[in-house]
Amino acid sequence: MGRFDPERVIILPVGDDLAARVDDLPDQFRAVVLAQIDPVRAREEAERAAEHGLRLVVSDHDGAAAALCAAVLRHLRIVGRPTEVAKVAIAGGDHLPALAPLLMIAGVCDLLSWQDRYATAFPWTQAIRDADVAVDLRPGMRAAAEAERIAQDRPEGSMLRPADAAWSHHVVAGVLRVALACPPGSMHLDLGVLRACATAMVFAAPRPGHGRINDAAITDAVEAAVRRCIDPRLATSGAPDGSEVI
Repeated sequence: MGRFDPERVIILPVGDDLAARVDDLPDQFRAVVLAQIDPVRAREEAERAAEHGLRLVVSDHDGAAAALCAAVLRHLRIVGRPTEVAKVAIAGGDHLPALAPLLMIAGVCDLLSWQDRYATAFPWTQAIRDADVAVDLRPGMRAAAEAERIAQDRPEGSMLRPADAAWSHHVVAGVLRVALACPPGSMHLDLGVLRACATAMVFAAPRPGHGRINDAAITDAVEAAVRRCIDPRLATSGAPDGSEVI
């Protein structure tokens, strides 16, 4: 993720004792990154930490939601489609529950949520016929193959899969940089911060044909966006000595 001393990062397995693991960490650990955990459980733990003023809890689902939101917004910007009139369809939204509300606060209000159980009466291909962007979050090779077939008949960049959340790690890295520079328990994520991250990534990435995307610039843009959400006057200093992440 960059700028983090590997000696200050520890990785612990968790089970049903997730909350206890987070609470029992030494004070020098300012943030917790949850990976490969059920998204609802991850969000509940992050909200618990925020409610009680504990260390920041961020998950890979937060990163993926912001990154996919950025991918949607970037495509709309490239094709010149205003968000207020754009139509976005999401399949399997339960695999990333934060995406739909995040898109809504980013200005995309015409959202269609689709599930496999609708297939007989309302096939996915029909559901996305008029969509400016389709996001298929369903796991598995079958869904991936279907998305690949559909993408062949759609404008480039308008069919998105979880793999298109390429900037998810940049989101987590940028958030951690700020968390480690803040007083313990003073910073937490919400949809407003994730929206700021998504918007910052869109504007940090050059349009197609106008240069390569700079990974460092994406992370820097996320960091700056998070800092502005907390306080526009916040200093740009790095993490203080002794700050750690798990």
